[in-house]
Amino acid sequence: MAPAGSMDFRRFMEALSLACAKAEPPIEPSIDTAAKHWTARKEQALLEQGAVLKVVNEEGRGDANAEEGDLVKFHYAVAFESKPSQVIASTREDGKPGVFVLGKKGSLGRLPRGMEIALQSMKEGERSSFTIKPSFGFGHPDCSWTLEGCGTEATLNMDLELVSITKGVCVQVVKEDSVVKETLKDGTGWENPRPPYKVVAEIKVGDRKEEPRPLHFTCGSSAIPELLEEAIGQMFQGEVARIYARECLGSSDLVPASTCPSEGPVALHTYEVSLLEVIQVRDVVGTQEVMKSRVKNGEGEFPIDCPIVDCAMKIRCVGKLKGSGEVFWDTDEEGGGEPFGLETGLNVVPDGLEMCLKLMVPGETSVIQCAPKYAYDDLRSRQDRVAGRVPAGSEVEWEVTLLEFEKPKKLADLPLEEATAEAEQRKRKANALFNSGRFKYAQAKYEELLRDLKALVDTGAMMEAGGESEALGRLAVSCTLNLAACAQRQGQHVEALKHCNKVLEMDPENPKAFYRRGQTHAHLSEWDAARRDYKSMASASEDLKSEADAQLERIDRLERDALQKQKKQFQGFFNR
Repeated sequence: MAPAGSMDFRRFMEALSLACAKAEPPIEPSIDTAAKHWTARKEQALLEQGAVLKVVNEEGRGDANAEEGDLVKFHYAVAFESKPSQVIASTREDGKPGVFVLGKKGSLGRLPRGMEIALQSMKEGERSSFTIKPSFGFGHPDCSWTLEGCGTEATLNMDLELVSITKGVCVQVVKEDSVVKETLKDGTGWENPRPPYKVVAEIKVGDRKEEPRPLHFTCGSSAIPELLEEAIGQMFQGEVARIYARECLGSSDLVPASTCPSEGPVALHTYEVSLLEVIQVRDVVGTQEVMKSRVKNGEGEFPIDCPIVDCAMKIRCVGKLKGSGEVFWDTDEEGGGEPFGLETGLNVVPDGLEMCLKLMVPGETSVIQCAPKYAYDDLRSRQDRVAGRVPAGSEVEWEVTLLEFEKPKKLADLPLEEATAEAEQRKRKANALFNSGRFKYAQAKYEELLRDLKALVDTGAMMEAGGESEALGRLAVSCTLNLAACAQRQGQHVEALKHCNKVLEMDPENPKAFYRRGQTHAHLSEWDAARRDYKSMASASEDLKSEADAQLERIDRLERDALQKQKKQFQGFFNR
């Protein structure tokens, strides 16, 4: 038996460390990369032999050329080289240019490779003539756009005028061969609208003359055509965009069907969208039982500037009974105009409210609608002051503003002595939660503390001094054992075994670990394993021998009762 206090706490803390060196995967040659390289070299050789020939008719403006991924608008006229005066297809008749995304399947499919190369050689406003060989025309394997009357075997003469270039950063292909979005004015913020967000937008359909009016709708509600909503889902608040579609995207209660005035090969349905407002709505638990709607933006970005980790904060809140609107909690009124202070993770406010607070940024105001199970039904059992004003089974609504929060101290940023004191204080808070029967909250606190202790190990600070290192090591062992107790109280016996085994791997003579593990084995009806643990507990500590004997007698009694119960069940089965 190892002498008392012989546990290697430093080894235990190192084992808790999250830093695990992972071997870098070997670099392997890529067949795809080699194939692309070979294709590029072959294409260059064909171009040098005259696969695409160019004559500039009118100089363009500026220095920028179109690149792969850019959206280009251009006019064209196509004829066979053998019959240059006989135009097969042209955009000049209706004056509407073609719209394509170079190198990608845009709204009309992918262009012939020769046209892509031609357009990439041009500047805005330039007009040039090109001769394109069949293998770089509509016969190219990547080409998915077709023109009636243009076969794949003929050399083509093309007259191209590059009207405009929109750089690729402002272009998104919403759906290949179908829908493309072009940003006309950048938006702000960091969130795209998505279900169940609410949106305010102006949508102009095609060439309709009427002025668009603000439309209010909820994403995912089928209020507007599906692909149009998907395109808007790539926008930011304040952005103005034009959406090009090969076919009409359909109609809805809010958006009428578009009409396309031309029937030619570049006929497009267009939608111009101004995204006026994005109202964040979150289904926090995924069952619509906790819904958070932001009504006023705060300062910062999600999740970097949110109090996701438990910390102290100040809020203003008005709570109402959903339906009647009766106010049951007004922090300004009750606090004399002073904000309400709380620390998350201590079950001071209902789970639904706390979950939403952790997703807010300072200065943000949100309306939170909450089902009874995430509201006050749980707090009522603790005789909470506010919960006493809310009838059982009531749905509630809070309008809450997060004023400020204090980021928690990181143990790794503190001197070792201060880190030890801070860790002890956190453990006391977790113990208070455990002692009051709030096991899931205590469990979260113990886990958070262990993560911080692991981070402290990673800094190497644990190697600096023995005393504090030993104290933190003992703290880590205690937290891990308390995690086992939390798991037991919540019926998570397999998790409890893991925590006990974690301690015993580093301290094979820890009597509390044997005791907790014996309890867990008993819960699982693993009688022999429980007996071994209680005998090991007695061997590890003479002071616990009488307790171990009492537990062994209890195991014998439990096993006899279990066998008697099984015997009765079998007799009942055979007597049917």
